[in-house]
Amino acid sequence: MTLRVEEYSRSRERIHLEVCPACGYEFDQKEKREYHIETHAPEDFGLSPLGETNEDAQGSLWDAEDLDCIPDPDGWSA
Repeated sequence: MTLRVEEYSRSRERIHLEVCPACGYEFDQKEKREYHIETHAPEDFGLSPLGETNEDAQGSLWDAEDLDCIPDPDGWSA
C-alpha cells in the first residue's frame, strides 16, 4: 500500500492513500479517495461479501476456561 505523509506545524500529520489497494489505481493529489473506494465490493479487499459472515466468527470470543478466571461481580465490595 502506498501512503504519503504530510507534516504540518505542531507535529500534526496527514496521511494520504496514493494507490488503491484493491485495483492499483493511482490517485491524483486532490482526488477524493472515498469516491473510488466505494465503487469496490468488500471481496475486492479480501473480505466476505456484504451481509455474509464467516461461520468461524459466530462463536464466542473466549473459550469457557478463559471465562473461569473472571471474578464474580457479586463478590466485589463497593
